[in-house]
Amino acid sequence: MKSKNVSVVFPTLVGLLLGLLQTGLFFHLTLSMSSGFMTYLLITLCWLAGSAVGVRYVAQRQVSSRFLLILMTIVYLTIAWIVTRQPFNTQLVPFYGSLIVLGGFYPGVFFARLSKVYTARMLFFWENNGFILGVVLATLLFMILGRTSLIVLPVSVACVIWWFDSPTRYSIQISLKYPQP
Repeated sequence: MKSKNVSVVFPTLVGLLLGLLQTGLFFHLTLSMSSGFMTYLLITLCWLAGSAVGVRYVAQRQVSSRFLLILMTIVYLTIAWIVTRQPFNTQLVPFYGSLIVLGGFYPGVFFARLSKVYTARMLFFWENNGFILGVVLATLLFMILGRTSLIVLPVSVACVIWWFDSPTRYSIQISLKYPQP
């Protein structure tokens, strides 16, 4: 059942967080491991694999979205910590890949569960706008403030999402008129 009284803030915040995390992973791994194509491929494919598992299996289980949010944040912080302690250690690539797959569970569950609340068009529109904002924001703040911003900002946004916790909390009435086929 799709609700008409939902907040566009929630999917935008989640998109923002996902953009911050993916960009942060990219910067952490390229600066401390390798700036090659394989690093980008590692992040992208493992994230998508985790999201697919999240959509297909994890979303049907009694797993809290908040737990998965914490898991994704811990995965990100763990990778950031290890890669600064063990720079250029390519033996850890499979470990990083496994962690990124775990981190991808949250976005998969997010899309699977919220597709019952939002139309696909609305969900992807707002999440994607947040994602783009996250990529741009992470890049700019990294250039200005350095690696610290890659830790502080994602953790802060994750805390806001933890507090928000619902697509209907603090609902904002929106009226987007889409042409009907």
